[in-house]
Amino acid sequence: MGERAVLIKFGSCEHVSRFRDEGLLYMNTLSFFWNVEDEELRGDKCDCLVAMDRGTSGSVMPLNGEKLEVTNWTAVREPPNPEKINLFCMYALRQSTFPVDAKNFGFGDHAVIVTNVPEFIDRVRSYIIDNKLAASCNLLKYVDPYSGEMGPFRKLKNFAYQSEWRVVCKDGPGGVREERIGSIRDISIIMPSTEVNNWAETIGVFGTQ
Repeated sequence: MGERAVLIKFGSCEHVSRFRDEGLLYMNTLSFFWNVEDEELRGDKCDCLVAMDRGTSGSVMPLNGEKLEVTNWTAVREPPNPEKINLFCMYALRQSTFPVDAKNFGFGDHAVIVTNVPEFIDRVRSYIIDNKLAASCNLLKYVDPYSGEMGPFRKLKNFAYQSEWRVVCKDGPGGVREERIGSIRDISIIMPSTEVNNWAETIGVFGTQ
């Protein structure tokens, strides 16, 4: 990642415990995230768009053939088969993203903190290679609305508070996907979500103490 960081998975105690004990990567589909209505927590209708085009003026030709003038328009290009694209998401806590925005606690009341990020990412990538998955992982870049390419590792800035690192799997089963990389108990700790910021400050996770 370049700078010192930890990765955090928020969720219910049951779900994050399975992540820690089994290395369970529970991945919902892109189409699921498109359709969630939760005030921009999980739901994002622009997630993984191939491209976005915007303009201040233009015209469209509806099916009835009557030309219409439009202003401040946005057109998007969606990836094919969104039900076969699966996502696994975590919070990347760095000095630049500390403290964790409290909105993230809406993902669940417990958190697994991965303290050895390079080792964790190595395990994920090794699993991807060993199982020949059409998958990749990376930090997200957050951008202002613009015209151009998007892709699975670029989101609009209104989601920047999530500071997301994610795994993207293609060619999925058309529903929830579960992959297990094995226990990560040796490189992680678990705590209530609301204690994460105090933990990071107390131990000086970014080397400030």
